[in-house]
This record gives sequence, C-alpha cells and structure tokens, in this order.
Amino acid sequence: MNFIEELLQEAEIREKEYKEEMNKLKADQMLTAVEKIETQMREVIDLAEEEIKLIEEYRKEELDKLEKKRSWLCWQLEQFIRSTGEKTITLPHGQIKLRQGRQKVQVVNMDKFLKVGERYNLLRKIPESYEPNLQAIHQHIKQTGEIPIGVDVIPAETKFSYSLKRGDNNNGKQ
Repeated sequence: MNFIEELLQEAEIREKEYKEEMNKLKADQMLTAVEKIETQMREVIDLAEEEIKLIEEYRKEELDKLEKKRSWLCWQLEQFIRSTGEKTITLPHGQIKLRQGRQKVQVVNMDKFLKVGERYNLLRKIPESYEPNLQAIHQHIKQTGEIPIGVDVIPAETKFSYSLKRGDNNNGKQ
C-alpha cells in the first residue's frame, strides 16, 4: 500500500467515525426532544384534569342550587293543591296532581299470622316453607274488612306530581 491509499483509508475511517458520532449525537438530541414533548404532554393532561375538576365542582354546586329552588317551588305547589282539595289542577304551563297510592300490608308477627293465614287461605304453599300471600291478604281485607292477626295495614300515601307542557316532560314525580 502506498502512502496515498493509507491516507485515504484513514480519512474514510475518520469520516465513518465522525458520521457515527454525529448520528449518536442526533439520536441523543432527538431523545431529549421526545422527553421535552412528553413533559409538555403531561403538563397539558394535568392542566386539563384540574380544569375538569373545577368544571365538575361548578356544575355540582350550580345544580345543587337549582335543585333546591326547584324543590322549594314543588313543595309550594304541593301545599297549594293540598289546600284546594282538588286532585288535578290544569294551568297554562302544565298540571299539578295528587294521586292516592295503594295501601300496603305487612306481616309483623309470623307466628300469630300462621294461625289464621291457613284458615283464610292467605298463605302460598312452597315446599318446606310458608310465605304470606300479600295479594290474598289484600283481597281478604277488602272483602271482609277484617285485618288478620299479626298483620299491619300501612295506609296509602298521596303522591304529588307535576307535568309541564314544554321542556323535558320529566313528570316531576316527588
């Protein structure tokens, strides 16, 4: 090998090392850029989560205030219709109503009830057990007016409701 070839070979090796070093340097710089971008992404996510939390708190507080106002107005409407003795009042913006619910029966003393329940056929027979037949008890009370021993009658409640002519028509059941 002559001197020029050796110089060219050394120059090629140096150039190759230089390119390799430059590629590593560029790769490291790119990794640094990726790290900065990911940090910025985390900052955006954190900021957005804080804003979402603030908005959720605002929404909850505002809806609570509005719900209190709505409840107060509904209470006023219920008091008004109860004072009139009417069941339904139709108004320009909707209706307010009072509806009688159903009375309920509740077996409070199973031992006492079992004694009369079988006699009046107020039990459902399930293998290995007895269970009060609440519908049959209801019918028995309705037909005879007699409340079997061990049974309480829970009076029906009158429920207030309203409906709007415009809006979401949620029927405002209270």
